Amino acid sequence: MRLPISEARWYSYPGMVAIVTSRYNGQQNIMASGWHTYIGSSPGIYGISIRKETYTYQLIEQSGVFGVHFMPARCSEMIQAVGTFSGRDMDKFNKFNIAYEEGLKADIPVLTEAYFAYECKTMNITTYGDHEWIAGEIMQTYQDKDCFLENGLPDLTKLEIPLYVGRSSYRTLNQTVDEKNHPFYLQN
Repeated sequence: MRLPISEARWYSYPGMVAIVTSRYNGQQNIMASGWHTYIGSSPGIYGISIRKETYTYQLIEQSGVFGVHFMPARCSEMIQAVGTFSGRDMDKFNKFNIAYEEGLKADIPVLTEAYFAYECKTMNITTYGDHEWIAGEIMQTYQDKDCFLENGLPDLTKLEIPLYVGRSSYRTLNQTVDEKNHPFYLQN
């Protein structure tokens, strides 16, 4: 039974975790983000929600660009680490041996382990509560084709996806469904 509660609670979990990269004037950073989404197309727009106090926010605000990356579950220790430590205190790329290449359209690190990634140009930044919503036009997309089916969906027989369940906890999405025997399978 539903019970009314009076304390503030946020519920949007589980959800995919995204890794955000940024760079400005030779300084770069990487962080985990639990709040993000694809917003629209023509042009493609992706949004991330981060606190203004973060080092990543400072770099994005100054550079006007950012990267959004989706990592396989085998990278969960790295995901946890980049979401725990501040880039003001250390170079997380060196500390955690994170491999990257240079972006093709933006001056950002593009993570080589990502199975999907975007390079984005900041369109606007809006404050909502204690977070900044950064909407970015997608300038370049990267995809590891081996991790996807012909219809564009992830191939969960080859890819384990980490899900953020809140409070620095993760679970792995790695199960497949026998579509023909699944009760919710709809045939076209």
